[in-house]
This record gives sequence, C-alpha cells and structure tokens, in this order.
Amino acid sequence: MQSTKGQNREKTISDFFAELRRRRVIRVIVLYAIAGWIVIEVTSTVLPGLNLPDWTTTLVILLVALGFVIAIMLAWAFDIGPGGIQRTPAASPAETLPETTKADEPTKVAQETPINTNGHGKRKSIAVLPFVNMSGDTENEYFSDGISEEILNLLVKLPQLKVASRTSAFIFKGKEASIPTVAGELGVDTVLEGSVRRAGDRVRITAQLIEAESDSHLWSETYDREMNDVFAIQDEIAQNIVDALEVTLSPKERRAIQYVATSNAQAFDFYLRGRSFMYTMTRRDYEHAIRMFEQAISVDAKFAQAYAGIADAYSHLYRYADASNENVRRSVEASEKAIALDPDAAEPHASRGLSLFISGQFEAAKSEFEVAIKLNPNLFDAYYYYGLACSSNSEFEAAEKMYLKAMEVNPADYQSPLFLAQAYTSLGRKHDEMRVRLGALETIQRHLEMNPHDTRALYFGAQNLVLVGENEKGVELAERALGQDQDEPVVLYNVACFYALQGDPDRSIELLTKAVDEGWGDREWLETDSDLDTLRNDDRFKALLARIDQSR
Repeated sequence: MQSTKGQNREKTISDFFAELRRRRVIRVIVLYAIAGWIVIEVTSTVLPGLNLPDWTTTLVILLVALGFVIAIMLAWAFDIGPGGIQRTPAASPAETLPETTKADEPTKVAQETPINTNGHGKRKSIAVLPFVNMSGDTENEYFSDGISEEILNLLVKLPQLKVASRTSAFIFKGKEASIPTVAGELGVDTVLEGSVRRAGDRVRITAQLIEAESDSHLWSETYDREMNDVFAIQDEIAQNIVDALEVTLSPKERRAIQYVATSNAQAFDFYLRGRSFMYTMTRRDYEHAIRMFEQAISVDAKFAQAYAGIADAYSHLYRYADASNENVRRSVEASEKAIALDPDAAEPHASRGLSLFISGQFEAAKSEFEVAIKLNPNLFDAYYYYGLACSSNSEFEAAEKMYLKAMEVNPADYQSPLFLAQAYTSLGRKHDEMRVRLGALETIQRHLEMNPHDTRALYFGAQNLVLVGENEKGVELAERALGQDQDEPVVLYNVACFYALQGDPDRSIELLTKAVDEGWGDREWLETDSDLDTLRNDDRFKALLARIDQSR
C-alpha cells in the first residue's frame, strides 16, 4: 500500500504539471525548443562561411539557452490572447494576493482581521448590480443607484462574503450582458439585480439573486411599500441574501447588516443625491455633493454618514481642485463630527484618516485608517487612501501593502494597480512595475470599453500605455481626457504627468502651470510622484513648488 507521503508527492507533481499546462508553459517549451534548434542549425551552417570567429556559434548557443529560461518565466507569468498580453491569473484568484506578496510577511491589518468563513472554506462571492430605474424619470436615477449601493455596503461588512466593489459592478450599468458573463468578469459566484419604481411616497423594489453557474434564481422578492419603509426593505434584502447563500451570522454580524445611519427618509434621499455627485471628480460636483449632504444634516442632525460625506467632499476638493486651508479645516471638522456620532462605523474613520492626511497629520491618519480596516476588513476606500497617504509620505513599501490589499478587495479596480506600479518605480523595482502595468492593461481596456467617457480612466490609461511602449495610443487617450475636462486641475495634472513620461517637458510644464492656476496644490504628491521625476531639475518645476508654498 502506497504511503501517505508518497501519495502527497505524486499529487504535488501532478498539480505542478497541471499548472504548467494551464499556463501553457509546456506549449512554449516545445515551440521554443523547435525554434532554438533551427536557429542553432542555421548558425552552424551559415556562420563559418562568413569568416566570423569560432566562438560566435558558441555565443549563439548560449544566448538560445538563456532565452529558453526567460521564455519559461514569461510563459508562466503572462499569456497572449485576443486582448493582447495579459497576466495569467492564479488558479484561485479569489483567495490569493498578487504574486509579489508570496514572499511578503502578512500585513499587520491582515493579521488582526482574519477572514471568518464559519467552517465553509472558500468565501461566498456576490456582485450587486445597479438597480434599474423604472420610474420613467431620469431624475430618480440617483435613487435606484443609491439603493443598490446601500445593499452592497451592508453586505460588504460581512467577512464571510467577498463582494465586488461599486466601481466594478457599476461598469455594467445600462449594459446588456448575461449573468454568467457579468459574474465571470467580476469573479463572483452570484449576482443580485433588481429594479426600483418610485412614485410620490410609494416605492416598489424588486430584487433577485442569481447563481451564475446555473443561471438560475436562488431567491427573488418584490416589495411595494411607503418610502419610510425603504430602510426595512434594504435590511430584508440583505438578510434574504445571507439566508440564500447559507451564511451563518453571529449576533454582532446580524446587527451589522441592519441600516441604522438614519431613520428619516428625506435625509436619506438628500444623502443619496449627494453621494451621486461624488464619482465624477469635478469641482462643481463636489460642491453639489456638499450642499446635498448639508441638506441631509438639516433634516437629521445626527446623520453620521452625511458628515463623513462632507468630509470626503472637502478632502477631494483640496486634493484635486482647490488646495485651500479652509477646505482642510472643514474636512477635519466634519470627520470629527462623523466619528462622534457613530464611532463604531468604519466609513467615518476612513473619512477622518483622509482629512488628517491632507492636513499633514500622517501618523494620526494611519491610526484612523487602521481602525477603519479593523471595523470593516472589506472597505476598499480605507486601503486605497491609506496607500495614497503612504506614497505621499515616501513610505512606498507600506504603500505597496495597502495597494495589494485594495486589489484583493476589488480586483476589477484599475487605479490601485497603477499606484502600485508607481510605488515600485520609486522603490527601483522595475521588473515588478512592468509586470503590474502589463497586468493592468486588460483591466483598463475593459473599463474603457464599458465607460468610454470616463476621464480618469482615460488619463490613467494613457500613462500606463506610454510606459509599456504604446505611445501613439497613449497620446490619443490623453488628448481625449483633456478635451472632455480641460479646466479641471486633476485632469490637467495627470495629462501633464503623461507628457512628462513621454519626454515632452515643455508640454508637461505648460499643463502643470495651468493645473496650479486652476487650484491644484497637493505639494506632497508633486514631490513624490515618480511620473514627474524627469522634471525635478527643471527651474520651471521648482518655481511651481515655490508658488504652492507661497499660497499656503
């Protein structure tokens, strides 16, 4: 009878060869061996007639052998398909970090917040698609989007569930795609979709949970109630999803998926309106968001999430449009109020961390981000903003860990990989940088196919393309972004970064100057942004930094 040790050894070998086949490494070995043999044969036949030194043939053989090793390494990491060069996904991507973390020690955050699966092994996964607005009025679009986002926010509090982020799921807003296709793109097993019809004080919400593999319903329900019951509807939907997925909750987790931020339907409505303005990243919309959040607070003065929204809006205004001390002050005050009202919610702590970050209180900001992560290990914003704060403070190794965690929580996000690549640039890890950039190409391309007018995706895509040698495509995306929002400081800044990377310092300085004229003033990011390294010794760049110093 074969020993257990022998069986394990055979299984390990079998699994290894299966992985070689999956990654198409064996195919590359065979093709390279044939091509290498042809090159060596041709060399040994032709070179003697050219009167070259005797060692030339030996050199060719050595180069072919060296290329063989490199070809195997590249075949393991990348594949070439219809979408171009793509990073080969790991065998179980839902449960593993990107491959650079294999040798890394677990982060402090990961150690403090282990994933509880209640003995069921792999976490259940779900995407919440934006609910369809059936009200016949585009004015109500914010409400249907907000309802689906609120359900997502309830589910993301459960460590037993892997929940696709809003950014990922909302790519499919208004698009025709089958549930198996959506699930495959987002890497989930189940999908929640639904519709909202609002008429006066009445609301009808229909929701259905679908298993991707069988494309069959696990649960569905229609709720026809008054607007004041909208909170109970969200709670019931979340609980029904948990029951359908057979997830066991502790009493604390059961309380976590009950909406308690406000009991006032009017305040909630203003809050959803405000949040709908937060995703475009323009000065005008941030100002609209603040007004809506303030309206929510005027109706419910204890609405902590509305204060957190105000704090975030002022933080973003400072970073991307108007770097004034007044915006910092208002952000800090609003975040303090949010935590005082709801210290046990993760979002206020993440907002507080962001406001402390822009006010230069880096260590205090780190503490708030860590509290937010401990309260909700699935909160993407906490990892993402923590990474940005670390990058601004030149702590690139810490930033790397945060970006990797953000990518684990939201694999479909295109921003975190690019900031991770930037961190690798600053660390001098060129191989890791290019590996991440190549892997991000497909994510950005897919996002732009679904959202061709997303300005942020356009300029981030341009920066990534120029760094992987696709200069002409990069110029096209950069100019499209500039054409859509040519007066927005954040757009001017990022297109300036593109031209600095492209090797056009004059165009870059021109756009950076206009960005500062329009309100850009994040000096810490300017000083650490590796995209602008070619401008460091340019007197015009130094003058811009001095201008920002004088304006503070």
